[in-house]
Amino acid sequence: MPTLRLALPFLLAGLLTACAAPQAHWEKDGASSTQVHNAYASCRYDIGMSDKSDNEKRALMQFCMERDGFRLQP
Repeated sequence: MPTLRLALPFLLAGLLTACAAPQAHWEKDGASSTQVHNAYASCRYDIGMSDKSDNEKRALMQFCMERDGFRLQP
């Protein structure tokens, strides 16, 4: 129990830092947030049906979104 009390402040600080960090997002000129969401969901659905590793799925997601004209922005 004392270990948890010591670790809790560091855990909370880490969570707050992660929430404050800028998130990368997909963009395309002229595309609404709904269009971005729909394209991402479509790619995710198609890739989710495969038996690829997580690394391969990430690469396929990037390819799928870029194929549709989207770019990942930091």
